[in-house]
Amino acid sequence: MCESVPRSRYQIRVRGHLDQRLLHWLNEAHVVNQPNGEAVLTTTVADQTELYSVLIKMRDLGLPLIALHEQTPAEDTP
Repeated sequence: MCESVPRSRYQIRVRGHLDQRLLHWLNEAHVVNQPNGEAVLTTTVADQTELYSVLIKMRDLGLPLIALHEQTPAEDTP
């Protein structure tokens, strides 16, 4: 029997807009481009290594990190 691995959901805010075609590269994150020139990504990761992988990819795209927030289950949206 295989146990499911607990996953954590994060909201990441960056300066700049993201093209939807990049989502597969960013761990299938949900992206909302904001009118103020920022993008808000919501992603679910298995562990810190996977989170850092997403952050490194964002760095490689030249997206300045504004904020990183771990969402609690009550904050999760369907």
